[in-house]
Amino acid sequence: MEHDHSAGAAGTDPGSHAEHIEALRRCAEECRRCAEADRREGMDDCAASCESCAEVCEAVASVLERGAMPVDAVSALLAACAAVCRACAAECRRHDAEHCRACAEECERCAEACAA
Repeated sequence: MEHDHSAGAAGTDPGSHAEHIEALRRCAEECRRCAEADRREGMDDCAASCESCAEVCEAVASVLERGAMPVDAVSALLAACAAVCRACAAECRRHDAEHCRACAEECERCAEACAA
């Protein structure tokens, strides 16, 4: 029995997710920068949160760049990524460091982009 894999996969080409991919890459970069500073300052919980967020953002960006994912799978990935970004932002907001403020703002922007 053949399956029509095109059903539900419309709109998953990488070009249709350019804004998501850009937001995800920016967020991952800012999270990595924050994690490095966190480690230097002994803020290990914040660093772990930022590293996890960066890894999730990078993974989702890579999947979107490859394309050919069913729309429901892409929606689930973006929703999960938005949740991770919001959690990271909340952790960073617990600290007064400038790098944490910048990271929280980027995570919030990414979460909004993923939810759009």
